[in-house]
Amino acid sequence: MRILSITAGAAGMYCGSCLRDNALAAELIAEGHDVILLPLYTPTLTDEVNVSSGKVFFGGISVYLEQKSALFRQLPPIVDRLWDSMFLMPVTFELIEYSA
Repeated sequence: MRILSITAGAAGMYCGSCLRDNALAAELIAEGHDVILLPLYTPTLTDEVNVSSGKVFFGGISVYLEQKSALFRQLPPIVDRLWDSMFLMPVTFELIEYSA
């Protein structure tokens, strides 16, 4: 049986539910189950080995931009993939933390 576990993600910060979800998925993997831990909006940050998928389901940046402006809803899907790339997301989160 394959197990899909969806976790929120915390944009480069430690999150209790992300830590719990990661620990549960790691334990299930250790028991021999086929588990995918899928971050929903942003990548997860854990204090142990991160077993989450390298992709996010809904990119938090593109979801935010599409909610704030209709312009972003009209852009081609490749632009969403750019916003939500694993390269650009951490850079964006660093800028947000620096400006706060």
